[in-house]
Amino acid sequence: MQIKHGWRKKLHLDSTRGFCLVAIAATGIAMFFLLSGCSRGESATANPPPQSNSISNAPAESSVELSDEQLNAIKIGTVETYTFPIVKTGIGSIDFENNLYSDASLSTQVFPPSAGKIIKVFVELGDEVQKGQPLYSIESPDTNQNELTVQSPIAGQITAVSATPGFLAQPSNAPAPCSVADVSTKWLLANVIESDSPLFHTSQPVEVKVAAHPDRVFAGSISKIYPTVDLNTHRLTLRAEISDSTNELRAGMLADFSVQVQKPVESVAMPANGVVREGDGTMTVWVTTDRKHFTQRIVKTGLRENGEVQILDGLKPGELAVTDGAIFLDNMLQAPPSD
Repeated sequence: MQIKHGWRKKLHLDSTRGFCLVAIAATGIAMFFLLSGCSRGESATANPPPQSNSISNAPAESSVELSDEQLNAIKIGTVETYTFPIVKTGIGSIDFENNLYSDASLSTQVFPPSAGKIIKVFVELGDEVQKGQPLYSIESPDTNQNELTVQSPIAGQITAVSATPGFLAQPSNAPAPCSVADVSTKWLLANVIESDSPLFHTSQPVEVKVAAHPDRVFAGSISKIYPTVDLNTHRLTLRAEISDSTNELRAGMLADFSVQVQKPVESVAMPANGVVREGDGTMTVWVTTDRKHFTQRIVKTGLRENGEVQILDGLKPGELAVTDGAIFLDNMLQAPPSD
């Protein structure tokens, strides 16, 4: 029994040793593969494949095919270029020369040709007058004419009236009975944001529109940029001289203005109805080669002017694209028409 027992014990020990050796060998092999796998995984993570954000590498483009009847819902045109002006816009107000009513040198002083007492005054301060229009009359030294009428030498606005009946007026003896200023040039006073101030310079062209004359464009140029920025609004004031030969602008009018701050840019462009803003914010157009099959393409847009949209990337001149009705094709992707 003891021998048998000893044999069993020896057999048990031998089996245990064998199992342990096998386990150790298996563990070594597993660790080898594990370490090899980790090493390979770390290498892949450290050097991921390059990714591109270019529009040309965007997701697969969607396509649709239109029947002859559906083609009536769109317009197709050749992609062309458009010259986009680089402008800044804003709101200002119309004004006169600040000293127009206080500085006599800014107006034409109208003296009588000879001394005489004023009989009548035909105008008031602020009146608009035409060249040759009567301003006042004096006693005439001519025995054959009792009254001499003095006329305005220019068209403009009355900026000073010192004449009253009975007042003795003399040639070149200030103050003149009346003064007239040429108001064919008005001021536009406008405030622009501080960050845009480096873009503005004197002599830059300005276009002005007012609500009273919606079909008119009044042209001018920047004549002064004031040196300080408002501490509260952080805006800079600029002044432009605006041509108004027919005297249609009135001081205090609100005016929409635009200033060309850089040279125009010629670029690929699409009509606005040919560009669609998708739900995720991307901009798309539809292109075709056979006027029947259409492919949606992502583009990058820029400036907008007169219904034209600048295309910075995604289109080339000469390609065929949907210029009107692009939204119709977009809707087909969501719910294709049964016909």
